[in-house]
Parts: sequence; structure tokens; C-alpha cells
Amino acid sequence: MSNDDRQYILAFDAGGTMTDAILVKPDGSFTVGKSISRREDEAQSYRESVVDAAESIGMTAEDVHARCGADIYCGTGMLNTVLTGRGRKVGLLVTRGFEDITVMEGGLTYLGQSQAEVLHQQLHRHTRPLVDPKLVFGVSERMSGGCYHGNIHLAPGTEMIAVNERQVREATLKMLDKDVEVIGILFLYSFVDPRHEHRAKEIVESVMKSRGIDVPVVCSADVAPVAKENNRLKSLLFQCFAAELVRDSLLAVEKQAQAYGYRGRLLTLLSYGGAVNMEYPRLYETMISGPIGGLIGAQFIGEQLGLENVVTADMGGTSFDVGLLVDGRIGITKSADIAGHRLALPMVELDSVGSGAGSVVWVDEYKRLHVGPDSAGAKVGVCLNFDRLTVTDINVALGYVDPDYFLGGQVKLNREAALAALEEAVAKPLGLTVYEAGAGVLDIVNTQMNDLLRTMIAAKGYDTHDFTLLYYGGAGPVHMHGFANGIDFQDVITLPWAAGFSAFGAACAEYMHRYDRGLRVLVPNALDAAGKAKVAQQIRNAWRELEDEARFEMEREGADPKQVTFRYGIAARYIGQLESFDTRLADGHMADEKDVERLIEAFETMYTKVYPEGARFPDAGYSLTAVYLEAIAPKPQPMLAAHPLAGAKPSDKAYVESRNVYHGGQWTPFSVYEMVELEAGNVVEGPAIIRDPMTTVVIPPGRSMSFDKYRILHYR
Repeated sequence: MSNDDRQYILAFDAGGTMTDAILVKPDGSFTVGKSISRREDEAQSYRESVVDAAESIGMTAEDVHARCGADIYCGTGMLNTVLTGRGRKVGLLVTRGFEDITVMEGGLTYLGQSQAEVLHQQLHRHTRPLVDPKLVFGVSERMSGGCYHGNIHLAPGTEMIAVNERQVREATLKMLDKDVEVIGILFLYSFVDPRHEHRAKEIVESVMKSRGIDVPVVCSADVAPVAKENNRLKSLLFQCFAAELVRDSLLAVEKQAQAYGYRGRLLTLLSYGGAVNMEYPRLYETMISGPIGGLIGAQFIGEQLGLENVVTADMGGTSFDVGLLVDGRIGITKSADIAGHRLALPMVELDSVGSGAGSVVWVDEYKRLHVGPDSAGAKVGVCLNFDRLTVTDINVALGYVDPDYFLGGQVKLNREAALAALEEAVAKPLGLTVYEAGAGVLDIVNTQMNDLLRTMIAAKGYDTHDFTLLYYGGAGPVHMHGFANGIDFQDVITLPWAAGFSAFGAACAEYMHRYDRGLRVLVPNALDAAGKAKVAQQIRNAWRELEDEARFEMEREGADPKQVTFRYGIAARYIGQLESFDTRLADGHMADEKDVERLIEAFETMYTKVYPEGARFPDAGYSLTAVYLEAIAPKPQPMLAAHPLAGAKPSDKAYVESRNVYHGGQWTPFSVYEMVELEAGNVVEGPAIIRDPMTTVVIPPGRSMSFDKYRILHYR
């Protein structure tokens, strides 16, 4: 079979509750498959979800894989490894004098806590360590890191103290005696010059060879060659502690795909967008791959519909995640906060609250109602096989979710059990009727999400009128009428495949690697042409080195290096500022002072998009702290198919039944429609429910839902 025959795309989002599969056909149409997520056997969840998707279009899993041109799998396995502390035993070499760096944490003991806990220092708590402090050893060495405020010190990369090779050997022997499973190396200024780390790695490997032992050795300069040693350390530890274990799990999924006849490599998503395969050396960068897919998908939809500004709302089983696209671009943060750790990792900007469909609902001894952060995950709620009340239980009890149509009827939910749990857990303690209690809980859940939406936009100085709300996730269409209430958006949209939209976004992702390289380059305001030409040379040399690294890595992963293209950027700030800002450049040409002036102009343009014009301070000069490069290789991409428009009135076969729903404090008959039978051009008037095997769209009284030519749903 030729490459032209392999035009199907498979993409997966293995969440905490469900594993979603999107199967993209050559004509751009989609079908969705689902399975309960099994953390202990991800390959089984993969197999069940792809069989579900394939059977819906009359194909077998073998047929699909034989015709598959790209297979992309996103999940939470690495995050779970960190959260449970079940990673590899790590030994660590650091610059002498920094032996306590793993326990100092930079004062970040508030990460991951609620606002109430953040405000009370006595409630701050330390994160679970990823390395035993007794397995951290100091080594005498020092490179010059240059100076933030001018060339008044030794040039960056000047060797001040050579690596003490005896200390490296002694420390290696001690770590091997303690049966470490991976060794990390972090020296203070390795991001400027990695020679010392690489020399230490050679010594460690020679000692291991003499002992007949082979464990991985990872240098921070190869994982995260950027400033801020605390963040760089966390990136190194994530790679050492968790990444290799997850690589084994993902390779098991890849083996399952290849057993079905897939002839390529399984891909996964980087935390800043882009897809890589399992040979990627910095696999820790895929730490948060699932939610990233939604934003990539939103970018794709935005381009199709001509939307510049989009706010995304993803409500799944565990959390509610909000992201922004401004001018069609996904926001990227350079220091990601994950599981109580701050990494040197570019990551898509997302805000979250622990309000998902599986969030546990409970009342404490002071009669205060709480929602989350605990979640039932794949157990759904009392209505299935969980022992505590969840938000899904309440949606079932009040009639929003049909207990006989969960996963299209494959799973039956127990409405009576949900009602009994609601009565016992909330209604009785608060002295309410069972339906008043349920409606009150949903109001609280929707208000939490509504507040996050408003805050995410307003905190960045934007106006909701300029944004389209795109909502998705298995529970997003159920709750949208509540969390979007009272906010004036330009438009509010969702899609028939909303439940698998993050998986769809994974299918849209580019095959892309990003490479960062730390710099210490100053461009004072009065720098002459010769000085700017020298700056241009430093940037050009860094980019060429990154290009060579990218071609080597991507060729090893199976990409044709001749087809790899590049995007270029720098991280810069005004001299004296603490934070740098990424600035993408039009191309990678950097030869003389004119190119440096073009770079400065691009930085100023970017800066005024983030801050007011009056915040500019060009007289201070500029500090270039890093360069970055994005390398892109071709891969199959989905497309949206346009449909002929039918009339506004849905066909009779789309209507299913009328169902009573407790909405707005009273029982109201809602018309129920079948999603697959609704056509482009149809308008569904509320009160109504559009059911789908994967989700439920709720349309309250006085509202409507119209389908455009792509069958995208617009809320009016």
C-alpha cells in the first residue's frame, strides 16, 4: 500500500475518565470512539476505543490501521507517575555548593493550592521529592555565566574552575552502590556552555562500564539548556524520574497499533504543541499532552471560520480548563507549574478549576458545600460504581443526562442510586428537597466556571465581546448554558465531536520539535554597527546549531530532513527587567546590524501587544536571554467538510422524545433530538436536548442552537 493510500488519521486523548478516539477519514469527516480509561493497561483502552470508532463506519481496526497515515496518542501517564511518586530512583551531580537545591524549592510551596491556602503561609506544603537528598553529590566546577548588566565580567563560557574528575568518579561509585536507576547532571552555567556537564557524563559512563553497569545519564544542558537553575533542575528530574517509565508505556501502545497493521511510529503531543514520536530525547515535554490538543484544535477551527480571538472551555471528568487564542496564536508560558513543581518547560497557557463531571460533591460539618477536587474518574459516580456523589449523578438525577444512553447505551446508569446519594449527601444536611439541592450544586459548579472564564479574559485586559467561546469535553455541552450565562461573547460554538475534541486537536497538530538555547547577549541603546553585527553572528550561530540538532533528531525519528522547515524566535527583555518575552521572527536571516534592528522592532511590536505603549523602555537597551527554533516535518492533516444547507426545521427522524428536566426551579419538558440526524442549516429551539453517544447538548428555554455548513453548533 502506498503512502497515498494511507490517508486516515487516528488521534487519542486518554483522560482520567475516558479514552477518546477520533478517526479522521480522507474526506475530512470524523467519527468518535470511546473506552473507559484503564491506567493499568493503556493498550487495552486504546484497542477498545479504536474498535468503537472503526465499527461506527463499518470498518475493522485492522482496516483502519492499514490505511492510517498518522496515529497520535495523548495521555496523563507521566503526570500520574509524578503524582504517585512511583518513578525511577535518581542520583544527581550538581555544582559544589548547590547540594541542597533539590529541597530549597525557590519558595514555591504554594504551587497547586487553592486561593485560600495560598493566602495562609502556614498551610503551604512541600512537594513530594523526586530525588533523595542523600543521593545528591557536589562537584567542584565553574563556568562564567556573564553579567546581566553589561560586559563588566568574564565572557560567558569562560572556564573558571575545571571539573574535579576525582569527585565525579567517587560520587558515581556511591550512587551505583545505592542502586540508582538513572543519573542526572546539573551544573550552574551549563546553559551557556555544556562542556563541563558532557565531560562529567563521559566520566560517569566510564565508571559504569568498569563496573559492568548501564543506567541512563541525563545532562540538564541536553534537557533544558536555559537559565534559572531551579526550574532547569525540575525539568531534569522529570526526565529522569518519570519520562523513561512513560516511554515504556507508550511503546506498549505503539506495539498494539503496529499489531493491528499500522506501519508508522506512534506520536504524542508536546506541552507547547507539536507532535513527536517515542524516540524524542526530551520526552518530559509531553507531560501535559491531553489538554493541549483542545487548544490546537481551537486554532484549527479558528482558521477555518476566520476567528482571531477564541476562549476555550474544556469540561471533562476531572477539571474545567480555560485557554485563550489571541490573534490566532496560542499563549505560551516558559515556566510551567505542574504537580507542585515549576519547570523550565514552554507550555500552553491554561487555567483550571477542579470542577468536572466526576468531581465529588460533599457537605462538611459546618454545612458548607464543596465540589471537588477529588474525582470519580472512570467510575463516573454513584450512578455507576463510585462510592460518593458526583456532578454526573446530579445531572442524571435532574434529567439532563439520560441514564439509558450513556456511551450510546453501552453503559446503564442508576438514576435511583443517584437520587438517594443526592438526598443523603446534600439535601438532608442542608434541609432542602432533593431537586433543590441538585439545582443548587449545579449553580455553584457553573458559577465557578463562569468566574474562571471572566477572570481569564479580564486579567489580560481583553473584552469578552471580542472573543468566541468554543466549549467541548464530555461535560462541556451539558453545562455551557450555565457557565456562559451573563457573559457577552461574540459567538458561542461547539461541535458534534465535542467529547473527543482534544483528540481531534491532536490530529491537527504539526509534527514539530522546539529547541531552546540560553544566551547572555546585550544590545545597549548606543551599540554601534560592528557591535550589532557581532550580536547577529552569535544568534546566527546558535540557530545553525539548533537546525543541525533538529535535522539529526527528526531524521532519527523517520522524518525526511530535506522536508524539515523552521520557524525562528528569540527571548528578550529590556535591560534590568526580570522576565523575558518570546518574540517570533519572520525568518531566520541574521547577518548584520539591520537584522538586529529588525529583531528589536519585532520585540517592540510584541511588547506593546502585552503591555500599554507607555510601558516601553527602549532607552534601557535590550537583553537577549535565549533563542528558539521550531522544526516542522510534513504529516497528514484533517479538514472540515462543508455540507449543503437544509431547512431550519429538523427532520422528523431527528426527533427522539420529550423528557422532563428539573430546570430553573421547575420540571420542564425538553424535546430530545439525535445529533447524527441533525443537518447543516437546522435550528433547534429550546427547551431541547441534543443527545449523542459521547455527550449531551443542553439548550434552555428561550435559546436555540443552529448548525452551519460545517455542522458546527452556534448558540443563540
